[in-house]
Amino acid sequence: MCVNKMVKPLCLLLLILGIAQNIFSQSNENPCSGGSYEVIKPFLGEWEEYRVTDSTEVYLGKLTVKLDVNGCVLSQRFKKAGSTFSYLSFGYVEPTSGLWEESYVFSTGNIAKFRWILDGSSLYTQRIRSSEKAEFTYRLLYANVQANSYEVIPQRSYDGGKTWKSYGLTRIKKLNKN
Repeated sequence: MCVNKMVKPLCLLLLILGIAQNIFSQSNENPCSGGSYEVIKPFLGEWEEYRVTDSTEVYLGKLTVKLDVNGCVLSQRFKKAGSTFSYLSFGYVEPTSGLWEESYVFSTGNIAKFRWILDGSSLYTQRIRSSEKAEFTYRLLYANVQANSYEVIPQRSYDGGKTWKSYGLTRIKKLNKN
């Protein structure tokens, strides 16, 4: 027991060093892998976004999606071509639900929070919070997910998510790194 006045500072230092060692020690097992962490992996990389109208694709801008902090943090950065519009997001697997939650900050000053949901074979991000007032529930449905492309279909529900109406289509294509 540390009773002596000379020994107390030494005991305190050893205690702090022991705590620091536990906090900063590296584990061989990555706690941010498997399960929900795998859901977003097909979307990682550098992409170009295109709005699809009829059979025409119109270039929208560049999207970069990556994992940071040993795979524990998802970040997305989008810059619209020929515009000042952009957004930045960061996300994490929420410990209680076990689902990715992602917060967006838009260059317009608006903010939004989305939850990634895998429902059977359907994957979508549903807005759970926003600085904009809306009379509908909003989500983005991910479709035709392949190694080099995927599609995003915005959907709205005016009956609390019982039925959904799709509008628009965005095609996302992976940039080739040569």
